[in-house]
Amino acid sequence: MVEVMIIRPEQEVGMGCCGGICSDRDGLIHMQDEFKHHEEDREALGRLYQETEREYGDLVQITFLDPRNMLAIFLYFLKQVKERHLSLVKAGKYILFHMKYNAIFINGKLVENHEAYKRELQAETGG
Repeated sequence: MVEVMIIRPEQEVGMGCCGGICSDRDGLIHMQDEFKHHEEDREALGRLYQETEREYGDLVQITFLDPRNMLAIFLYFLKQVKERHLSLVKAGKYILFHMKYNAIFINGKLVENHEAYKRELQAETGG
């Protein structure tokens, strides 16, 4: 089974809770547009997730994570190291330097973009 981890855009810590600083003229915070700047990224990752599920089904296990969920991220990489998909040093580099939203990993290896993801996934699944 191919294991994919997708780091989704998160809602930034502290956004929307700064009182009058970021509130509207009426003094109230209106949250409907608070995270709108991530909408395009979330939609693109959602489409990628759905396409993967539709095309590969049970051949692929997808983990969709918030970049702040470091325990789950650490466990994902620990499993990849144990299964010898990558070295401990490489896993450490990914954890320290590549945990940002829109990052995609296939069997522990960072994928550059959505097109590379599709190619790598096809190669890994033998399709």
